[in-house]
Amino acid sequence: MSAICETCSRPRCVCIPAGFLSRADVCDAVRSKDATRLLVLADRHLDLSQSRIAQICGVSQPYVSLVLSGKRRVKSEEAAESIIKAFSQEQSDHVDSIPSGLIGPVTDHDLAEGLIRFAGAAVFGDLSAVAPDLMDGMAPTITVPDRVSAQDVDYLDKTTDLMERWDFRFGGGLSRNAVLGQLRHVHDIYRLASYTPQVRTLVQSALARISKVAGWMAFDAADIATARRCWVLGLSMAAEAEDALVTTSLLTDMARASIHTGDPTTGLSMLGMATASATRATPILRTAVAVVTARAHGALGDRRDCLTAIDAAHAHFDRHDAQTEPSWMAFFDAAQLAGDAGQALVPLAVTGVEHDRAVDLLSHAVTQHAPDAARASALSLAQLTRLHIVVGDLPSAEQATETLLPTATMVRSARVRGNLRDLVDATIPYGGDPVAGRVRHRVEQALVPPLA
Repeated sequence: MSAICETCSRPRCVCIPAGFLSRADVCDAVRSKDATRLLVLADRHLDLSQSRIAQICGVSQPYVSLVLSGKRRVKSEEAAESIIKAFSQEQSDHVDSIPSGLIGPVTDHDLAEGLIRFAGAAVFGDLSAVAPDLMDGMAPTITVPDRVSAQDVDYLDKTTDLMERWDFRFGGGLSRNAVLGQLRHVHDIYRLASYTPQVRTLVQSALARISKVAGWMAFDAADIATARRCWVLGLSMAAEAEDALVTTSLLTDMARASIHTGDPTTGLSMLGMATASATRATPILRTAVAVVTARAHGALGDRRDCLTAIDAAHAHFDRHDAQTEPSWMAFFDAAQLAGDAGQALVPLAVTGVEHDRAVDLLSHAVTQHAPDAARASALSLAQLTRLHIVVGDLPSAEQATETLLPTATMVRSARVRGNLRDLVDATIPYGGDPVAGRVRHRVEQALVPPLA
């Protein structure tokens, strides 16, 4: 096959950026003759339509579409050769623009000389012009295995567990990009790898779970658009896998997000679907659905429904057995329940209703949260501090602030920062009161981003 570029009219297209051809993952795919992977990389990183990619590679657009949708792998030797040739640096007219030594075979002598030159520039000269470009050649080499086993999926789940622990401890602000990268990798496995029907279901559940974690981390970092995309992907995969546990948890997360962004009515709609899914779920998942339902009713000012839902949450929690619950719900312990229940009552408590019960629940949560639950601890403590301020117990508020800020400043969470801003606003009615002023000053200092 011969590929003629419709833009440059050359038998070898010179419209593909040199940076793409020199990417580590592209070079690895060329060396391993993985034409399927090359099409996926081109679709992901080049600003080209499927028709343009097909034309450059000398194959049809429907063929490219089938490969990119995961319905076909490149098996034809002729098609594979044409695709690999299109993205091979040796065949590209971009070769002249790539620095010597970065393409083709590199001998030990060449490598040593190159390192000596860069070391000299680092010590005696200025690397600022080239240092930022060094990352261009260090794209992670992630290959999709031809066949995936149940053990492979177990490894993916363990990676998700680790990333979820990052989220609990540090919030979504710092590591969400790493989790989104893992989400893309698992999605590529789902699209491109081969597996048995049984393993396919496991892959779908694994993809649903990493979508759930990535979505929550994006939400915690105030990236709502990305969160929604992750959650929709997660719901579709959980539905295909008929995974009621992940479905229930995803819908509960989406309800939490709606309540937090000021739309508890939509949150209740999500919770209605979660409740239907929870009929096949475990007691701890039903606990989560019930206590988030309480938060929605609290936000709406519905005291009776809020209290009823809190009581239901405690009843479900009392029936749970940690040995039979999904491992990824281990975070939902007595402290998490107390914190959620206390926060459900906060909108009522600031009006003088159920104030003492809210304080008791939040105080219990603060003393019981595990060290790894730093974000949950900060959220509970921030709301407790706010309630002290609202009723005029400024000495207790100041003491709580001193406990809160070391944890709050360690966590990168838009929700925690929002709670800190609420504390500043809560002190304003006290005017020049010295205690309120100290609390306000300390929190405002914590809200200033660090210089490094």
